[in-house]
Amino acid sequence: MKFFYSLIVAWILTFTSIAAVSAHTNGASAIHEVKSVDAPTASLKITKDPTGGFNVQVVTSKFVWRPEMASMQYVAGEGHAHVYLDGRKIMRIYNGWFHLNTFQFATRSGEQLVSIELVGNDHAPYTIQGAPIGAEALVDVAIDEVGPKDPDTWKPIAIGTIVATSLLLILLTARTYKRKRSQG
Repeated sequence: MKFFYSLIVAWILTFTSIAAVSAHTNGASAIHEVKSVDAPTASLKITKDPTGGFNVQVVTSKFVWRPEMASMQYVAGEGHAHVYLDGRKIMRIYNGWFHLNTFQFATRSGEQLVSIELVGNDHAPYTIQGAPIGAEALVDVAIDEVGPKDPDTWKPIAIGTIVATSLLLILLTARTYKRKRSQG
């Protein structure tokens, strides 16, 4: 029976991980290299929202926003954008305006870099000589506009709890089964 328990523990430890998994990946396996003359451009206009966070306008040229084509086939000059705060991808946008909710996305107060990257419908970034096409600006996040915790910090705890609970249930089930077999 000890071998059975050891096998179960080994299986659980092999196929589970306590590493946090990012919910945001770009999904791209390529890039869309464009010539400077044909390249889309982007700039940011950011204003503080009186209720918190920032209102952001993404001004583009030579670029068509195509939300209905997200995750579809690449068509030159169209797509959407990926938004980053402090180097961490936080969302996709499908038009030239969005609200940056710092309470939801900021993990600290102070000056932080907001950047956008123009991508094709297939999520692959537009680039010029390998450099992504986009825009960036600094925002100053107030201490009272930072959320309580980054949700990713709780993932290892949740996964660990699931593993421990599963192991406990397996052990209890095996013990009950063993008792029933010895009685009957």
